[in-house]
Amino acid sequence: MTPTSMESSFRNVVILCFVISSILPFGTDRLLLAEEETGTKDLFSQATSALHDGRAGDAVAAFESLADRGAIDPTLSYDRGLAYALRVRIGAEQPGDLGRAAQGFEEASDLSRDPRLVDDAGRALIIVRSEVARRRVLAGESVEVDPGRSLGRALAGLLAEDTWAALSAAASLTFSLGLFARWLSGSARSRIAGAVVSGVAAPLLILAGAMTAATRGDRLSLREAVVVSSSARPTDERGITVSGAHPLPEGARVQLIDERGAQTRVRFGSMDVWVPAGALRQLARAD
Repeated sequence: MTPTSMESSFRNVVILCFVISSILPFGTDRLLLAEEETGTKDLFSQATSALHDGRAGDAVAAFESLADRGAIDPTLSYDRGLAYALRVRIGAEQPGDLGRAAQGFEEASDLSRDPRLVDDAGRALIIVRSEVARRRVLAGESVEVDPGRSLGRALAGLLAEDTWAALSAAASLTFSLGLFARWLSGSARSRIAGAVVSGVAAPLLILAGAMTAATRGDRLSLREAVVVSSSARPTDERGITVSGAHPLPEGARVQLIDERGAQTRVRFGSMDVWVPAGALRQLARAD
């Protein structure tokens, strides 16, 4: 894809997202939970009105105010990402806008249970990161923006924690029944059948148990963020810039490992480095 076609695609996704935001149901039901704070509902109305009118700056300010008040909703995150993308589209871009757009779409995808919204956020995220990659090509930097999850985490993410736990319990029961059939049955055929059943259930039990532990660990301790700066240069723990390292890609999703003052240790693919804390925006998690 040439730079011109990628830029055209970025413009198209902003238009597409804008149209979609007009027809998708807004997350007002969950937002009502936060309306004990005076003005939250009015602020939400102002944000959506500004977005629909194309006033990207006003929409960004209103959505950020909602975020500051603790309003967490996938549609709000999606619209916030759209507001930042729209500000880039109309030529009023500020440093970090692409990263903040990516963060909004990532958060919407994580929080939503609506397949349409997840799909729309995923497509918007791809185009935003394509624009980041285009700019990095022009700057002579690495174009890798999304290294993807490790195989283990990708496998664990295929199913919910409760589903893995249920599979683990079912495999455990099946394994136990197979052992009992093998040890207690007087029939050779039953003993063979029990051995086969337990032999099949054992690896499934190990897999399901490991995935249950992994998903539970992610739920309790995993913290992730998105890079919202185009100049997040990696350093070592002493704050010395890593020789030859390019800045982490704006819009990249990273795992938060540790924090020390103004520096945060992150994992990005195979890289384990320190970056300025201000270059990151943490992803909200569902309760």
